[in-house]
Amino acid sequence: MRNAIALILAASCGTPACAQEQMTPQDFLDLAVNRTLSFTSVGSENLVGVEQFLRHDLSVWADETGRCTYGRIELRGPHLCFLYEDAPDPNNCWIPFMDDGTLLVMSQGSREVQRISDISDKPVICEGAPVS
Repeated sequence: MRNAIALILAASCGTPACAQEQMTPQDFLDLAVNRTLSFTSVGSENLVGVEQFLRHDLSVWADETGRCTYGRIELRGPHLCFLYEDAPDPNNCWIPFMDDGTLLVMSQGSREVQRISDISDKPVICEGAPVS
């Protein structure tokens, strides 16, 4: 599996010299908690959505249309898994990576790769959003 991940990430960065390093889910959350991350599809560069990490176990996701849903975050080995209120798929899991200074996540199932294109302190605006 690690070789498949390396091949996908090498293809996404364009050069074999890109340095890829898998992050632990805990390290990813330590970076993300109390921040909002923007996710962009690698290849198309389209915004997929933004996610505010409220705590290590709770986030709020806004897709590209601005529709929001809350997610419970679970750590499962090397995977960071999200159970969203509107789509509680237990297999919605991601593996975080650093690639030559760029933060990426790869879907456990589809192998889709998304780039974190922005990290900010701006909250996701949703009616009734919890604050902690």
